[in-house]
Amino acid sequence: MKWGPRMLDATAHFETIHERLPGGAEVLQARRSALARAEQTGLPTRRNEGWHYTDLARLLKQNDAVPVRANAFDANALAPLQMVFENGLLIDEPAGDDCVTIESLAHALASGARNHVGDASDNDMAAFNLALAQDGAVITIDGTPNQAVELLTRGDENAHLRHTIKVKRGTVTLIENLQANGYTNAVLDVEVDPGARALLVRIQSAGHHVGLTRVSLNGDGAFCAVTFVTGGNLARHETHIRLLGEGARADVHGAILGHGTMHADMTSQLNHEIAKTDSLTTLHAVLDDAAQGVFQGKVVVARDAQHVDAQQQSRAMMLSERAHMSAKPELEIYADDVACAHGAALGELDADALFFLRSRGIDEAAARHMLISGFLAAPLAHIENEDLRACVAAHVSAHVPGCENDGEGVNAELADA
Repeated sequence: MKWGPRMLDATAHFETIHERLPGGAEVLQARRSALARAEQTGLPTRRNEGWHYTDLARLLKQNDAVPVRANAFDANALAPLQMVFENGLLIDEPAGDDCVTIESLAHALASGARNHVGDASDNDMAAFNLALAQDGAVITIDGTPNQAVELLTRGDENAHLRHTIKVKRGTVTLIENLQANGYTNAVLDVEVDPGARALLVRIQSAGHHVGLTRVSLNGDGAFCAVTFVTGGNLARHETHIRLLGEGARADVHGAILGHGTMHADMTSQLNHEIAKTDSLTTLHAVLDDAAQGVFQGKVVVARDAQHVDAQQQSRAMMLSERAHMSAKPELEIYADDVACAHGAALGELDADALFFLRSRGIDEAAARHMLISGFLAAPLAHIENEDLRACVAAHVSAHVPGCENDGEGVNAELADA
């Protein structure tokens, strides 16, 4: 897929499509203001510190980039409440249930619900998204649903999606299934009330995806995101979390199976704004061929936010001399009674472990598959739902180097994570 200059001209694109975008005059004005703000700085480049390792303007202008495709993730066996977005538009919407209220963004804006547009003042890509958002999900959770809620995106055209999720009570499992082959800019805003919990499992298997997830944790609310990148040319998954109440807990975990010329960036910022809050951020990257992985994790502990426990860890397994990994963990701490730490590790496949398995009669491909699968078991372990964990494990196993069965079998280390 080629990315020409016209695709990068957001103003011209906006003038072409703005009459087809949802929302009235007030929303249109908000879109124009957001676009003007975004166009002042343009697409992020290496000059932007938060994008230092992901030069988005350059990556999207590459004319020789061939999308790296993977077998798409399929959650149908779990019978989720599924919203299907094709080329940026909702084509299939479930009815919801007693605990879940579901509405499309287009319908919400048409009925005058301006508040679902959200904010774009602090993020250039969110500003482009606000200006060009075609559709999205507006979901309210009031209880614990019997089914997971899936946001499935697919198609070959450029798409801008904006989702809003409010978790009032109970525990919800969200699946973001990213199968679109084109360029997607998505914003996901999540608000979790005291005592409520949200688990987000995200799988990207294709395309050029730029995503921003913004989470507000009130009281002792909890949020856990587990992201797997198994395919596509570009993945930028950025997460901002505000921990606003005592007892709040945030987990951000990621796994990258990089191959070909993939560029996968996991960036996060967790703001501990009050005392007695916890967070854990991890990344496990397996990089082959000329793939590039990025980990940027920042933890900010506010003044007087005592008794905070915040940990960060990134690990990368390099399978090729051409692969590249950039890791930048950061701690910005203004309180003095905290337990905060970060670490990064990078290495090759363990030659001794590989020799041990070979000496037991296991062929090299199967041995490599076992070792890499064991490395990737850690992020899978954070998926509490056993059926969902097994489903994701099967998908991941099919894309681990050395898989002999084209993805039909599930590696034991992954399935039992």
